[in-house]
Amino acid sequence: MLLVSVLVIAFASGDEESFQAVVRTMFHEAAILIVPIFLPMFAFLHILERRFTRPIEVLALDQQTFIERMESDVEQGRRDMRIAVDERGTKPRYEIAELYESTNKMRRDMVGFIERLYSVTAERQRTATELDVARQIQMSAVPHDFDSLTERFTLDIAGFMRPAREVGGDFYDVFEVGERGVAFVIGDVSGKGVPAALFMMRAQSLLRQFLLETDDLGTTFTLANRQLCERNDAMLFVTAFACVVDTATGEVRFANAGHNPPVLKQNGKLGYLACRPGLVPGAMDVVKYREGSFMCSPGDGLLLYTDGVSEAANAAEELYGEERLLETLAKLDGGAVQGATASTAQDERPASADDSAVVANGCRAAAASSAQTAVNSLAASVDAFAGAAPQADDITMLAFRWNLPVQRLTLPADDAELDSLFAFLEPICEGEGRTPKMMAQMMLVCEEVFVNICHYGFPDGQPRLPVDIEAVVDERAGCLHLVFSDQGIAYDPLSHNAKKVGPADEQRKGGLGILLMRKYMDDLRYTRADGRNILRMTKRFV
Repeated sequence: MLLVSVLVIAFASGDEESFQAVVRTMFHEAAILIVPIFLPMFAFLHILERRFTRPIEVLALDQQTFIERMESDVEQGRRDMRIAVDERGTKPRYEIAELYESTNKMRRDMVGFIERLYSVTAERQRTATELDVARQIQMSAVPHDFDSLTERFTLDIAGFMRPAREVGGDFYDVFEVGERGVAFVIGDVSGKGVPAALFMMRAQSLLRQFLLETDDLGTTFTLANRQLCERNDAMLFVTAFACVVDTATGEVRFANAGHNPPVLKQNGKLGYLACRPGLVPGAMDVVKYREGSFMCSPGDGLLLYTDGVSEAANAAEELYGEERLLETLAKLDGGAVQGATASTAQDERPASADDSAVVANGCRAAAASSAQTAVNSLAASVDAFAGAAPQADDITMLAFRWNLPVQRLTLPADDAELDSLFAFLEPICEGEGRTPKMMAQMMLVCEEVFVNICHYGFPDGQPRLPVDIEAVVDERAGCLHLVFSDQGIAYDPLSHNAKKVGPADEQRKGGLGILLMRKYMDDLRYTRADGRNILRMTKRFV
């Protein structure tokens, strides 16, 4: 057509009217050609756009808001997330139709997955809440406040428990047994999580029950084991160690049921207590357990722990180990390591005056750190060793140190209170090995000390502050310890050359009192600490 138009223009270029006719002819020809050529082309493009281009545009636009619509629809419980067809009636065909169908299927699957994910998330949140409550219940089942036992029985007690998961299988317990006994129990259940926690609560309850009902720890474990073996379809078991401390004598009765031997501090030395491990409770109901015993001296004690301490691993999969545990405690406590196993035999050498000397709390000199400080430091040592390695097992520790019971009295600095002082000392001076002569000597010395404090410790114009008296009886060593503490003027009576003081001498020389103390007492110590005069006296009665 273009070629024909060029030829027509070339032949008609000389005649204006002919040229106009040619142009009209060309327009007529173009108009005629539009119908068979351009209209089908436009129709083809419309069909192409409707069946291919438009569906892809609809899919792209619908995908942009799909996530937002899906979240709202899932929350409202609607599940129809098919691709929205526009108002022009888009109808995908062929591969586009298959793309629509696969997209709709993907959306249905995704909506179902999101709904399940919502359900699982809600269930996990509920489970996490329940586990948190279970953790609180489990942690409340073990004692954390030992003040009442410490004050009543002069025991230094510490406990520590950190589960590896929300709930664990470790436990410990401390409670009174009889008038003067205190029981210590520690256990480790096989397995982790909720099953171990439930079995742990059962084991702890049974051991407490039988410890209160029986006098023999072997019988306690035998009876508890029978109960734990009943209806134990999960085949769980527990390792446990229990001991009862006679706070009056220092005797410790113990029984071990497959547990780690505790660390014993005895006579200033550290080692592992020699004890038969026994079979783990929950395994066989015919097992019988035996009780052992040993004697504590003031300052001696035990550290009970679970294998989460000794088997703590670092990133190189090295274990903390029992040797490192003993070395760490030796550094913390200042005691010598006795070896892999500590004997329960007592040191039979006679106590000297230095051994009988008491510290400010009225007890024999003990280690510098308290039980709680030692336990916390050991836990920090285990954490430092493990480093970034995750905690694989529950970590539990229970420790105690036995001290002599202290009797205390506080009196005004007035010699009119002598009768109260004598009433306090009289029952202390009674007992095996204590004679009336010894009582008279003690009364005379204490009278002189107290009167000198009242008369010379608080010059005119200085407040007359109370005087504290502490008394400790060590039946095994055959010693009676007395501590007089006052906030009067600083004065060391032991540095004074003893001589009798005349009635007109107003200086605090205490000549007669010092003579009597040196004559009748076996050991005398004086210190000045925190603004207080502290006089310690020891009297042997065997």
